[in-house]
Amino acid sequence: MITLALGLLAIGGYVIFNGPGLPTTFLAPHSQRTASLTEHQSNSRPGDMRLTREGIDRLLGVLDEAVRRKDVEGVLRHISYDATITIHLKQGPQQQTALLTRDDYRKTLAMAFAFPSDHDFTRTNTSVSLAADERSAKVSFKSIETLRPANHEFKAEGEETLVFTIRDGKPMITSVEQTFPGDST
Repeated sequence: MITLALGLLAIGGYVIFNGPGLPTTFLAPHSQRTASLTEHQSNSRPGDMRLTREGIDRLLGVLDEAVRRKDVEGVLRHISYDATITIHLKQGPQQQTALLTRDDYRKTLAMAFAFPSDHDFTRTNTSVSLAADERSAKVSFKSIETLRPANHEFKAEGEETLVFTIRDGKPMITSVEQTFPGDST
């Protein structure tokens, strides 16, 4: 039971998403050469937005801060309502898998974010793969955060893969897949 609870709590510290107003901050016309998350293509219709590597990197940085602030609504703001959310919790050779709705994920994040931590979420080994049409991207990374249950300290580590897709002219997370090792103690 404590392993599952710690695993679920690690999920909250692990998820990276954004703060308020982010999609409009990163939407820019093609003529602006800024680190935007999406750009209009000069020969495309006005609603045809594209993802950029620089914009995704910038978004991930903002999302890292949202996790450190434990901002549940900031996390959910960029997850589409029909997103696929899959969580794997490994326990030795066994693995438990949970498929969550966005509302289930909201509750899980709220519980996880209530868990004492050092607010030191760190993302490492980030890999970004843009689709050829630049309307979607797959982002994979590892993360670590210090959790402090009942006067103990342990490092929660995990791996995550996000899929960003342009929806209604904005980048939205349409898939979240997280893997956490179980309690090794």
